[in-house]
Parts: sequence; structure tokens; C-alpha cells
Amino acid sequence: MPIHNHIKCDGALSDLILQAARQAMPSYASQLITLPDSGTRNQPLLPLLVGLIDATQQVAQAVADNAWDESIPLDRKLVADLARQSRAIATAIESASACPDARP
Repeated sequence: MPIHNHIKCDGALSDLILQAARQAMPSYASQLITLPDSGTRNQPLLPLLVGLIDATQQVAQAVADNAWDESIPLDRKLVADLARQSRAIATAIESASACPDARP
């Protein structure tokens, strides 16, 4: 896993993870989560995004717990890169609310 300005894993690995996440989403996902109308293109993506973020938050908490349990801190460069990538995700999500509203 090369570490540059942001964390990247091999494209094949990230594609496999995304495919698995999509397959894990039940066809009735919209019945499991209530989300505001956000357009036809985003309707199938938002439950996936919410699920991935929830899962990511749980994994991040487990990593923090493990670091404390073992008293082995994460590498500071890795932490900075992960935090930077997390902020880029937040910026992309916030950007989705800044576009003009085409609804009447």
C-alpha cells in the first residue's frame, strides 16, 4: 500500500471491496433506511455510502481500541494521510449540498 499525499490501496483491492459492499446491500435497502429525496442517480448510492461510512467508523474505532489495548500507536504519517483522506470525503459529501437545486 503506497502512501503519498493520500492513502491508496491497489485498484483491484478497492474494486473488490466496493463490489462486495454493493453485493451486501439488499435490494430492499430503501426499506431499511429512510433518506430524503436526492435524485434518481443518488437513490441507489446513498444507502451504500451510509453503510460504508458506518462500517468505516466502526473499523476506525476498532483500530483505535487495538492501538490502546496493545500500546502500539499508529504511524504518524499513516494517521495524517488517513485523516486527510477522511477530510476529502467530508468535503465531497458537503459539496453535494452546494449545487443549484433544479427541483421546482
